[in-house]
Amino acid sequence: MSHPKVANLSEPAIIFQRDFIPPDHKIRSFEEIARILGGAKFNNLKPFTGERSYYLTGVLAELEQALIQWAVSQLEEKGFQLISVPDILHSDIIRRCGMNVDGERTQVYRVDPRFGDAALSGTAEMAIGGFLMGKQLTDLPLKICAVSRCYRAEAAQNVQDKGLYRVHQFYKVEMFMVTEGKTEASQEALHEILAIEQQMFDSLGLAYKVLDMSPDELGDPAARKYDVEAWMPGRNFWGEISSCSDCTDFQARRLNITDSNGRFCHTVNGTACAVPRMILALCEQHQTLNGSVAVPAPLRKFLRGNPDVLAGKPKKQRATLMYVNSANYFDNQNVARE
Repeated sequence: MSHPKVANLSEPAIIFQRDFIPPDHKIRSFEEIARILGGAKFNNLKPFTGERSYYLTGVLAELEQALIQWAVSQLEEKGFQLISVPDILHSDIIRRCGMNVDGERTQVYRVDPRFGDAALSGTAEMAIGGFLMGKQLTDLPLKICAVSRCYRAEAAQNVQDKGLYRVHQFYKVEMFMVTEGKTEASQEALHEILAIEQQMFDSLGLAYKVLDMSPDELGDPAARKYDVEAWMPGRNFWGEISSCSDCTDFQARRLNITDSNGRFCHTVNGTACAVPRMILALCEQHQTLNGSVAVPAPLRKFLRGNPDVLAGKPKKQRATLMYVNSANYFDNQNVARE
């Protein structure tokens, strides 16, 4: 059931917006910037990994790891406990968390049945839920964060979805809170998580907006949900980089997570850093005249050499990524040599 404050919304309501101030120079897309930096490959991957995949090299690979380390450090400062979670879960755990596992429209990758009833996790939220399943919690609110590889069988074909924006697997840093089973408690946690997200995006100097989502935009678990969208000038649209949801007792009932009095708890989750989209937003918003990228101060200590700017290498020093046009490419090359 939707929260009363959004029950009558017919469309998402913008509650905060910081507009992007365009620079005086030409705006490049992330794909153009990545070519200049010599740090990414999105095309011609079908023979060995399929579409909606990517390689990051050089400074962009370093930026990926820096964002993860920075996000975790921010959350630990806020009192979140870091745990390491599995990426392969029993399908039942994913269902209990509120995600559809069956049918043609599912975004879940199922493992071959001969290996058991298992699936690849779409977010650390599911693994954390499984970790807490059947537990009686005495010290609330509980704050947990996790870094995981997320797997999604995305099918959208929008023009903006190309490249790094919508991919089948990516790193994400997730927040998860458990509160006592009262609406006031989980709403307080929801707004705490939203405030953390905004503080993080503010510190990176991002232009973004926050939307209070209408009931038709809520999934089964969420009673209330905020989306955060960053302006992506190279794509000329607002793209989602984060969200947070108050699931009240939807997940706790299905996972049997209770408080010290045996009452069902409430769960709240939020994205601290969806790494590929954060890379995209940072590169497009902080691009410079020559296609390099200004590095926000909070990230510099997590990058080798503490750089102010991410700059590409000369072509001769860039990683050589060979075009492979079939799974038999190297066999054919060996035959040709003989």
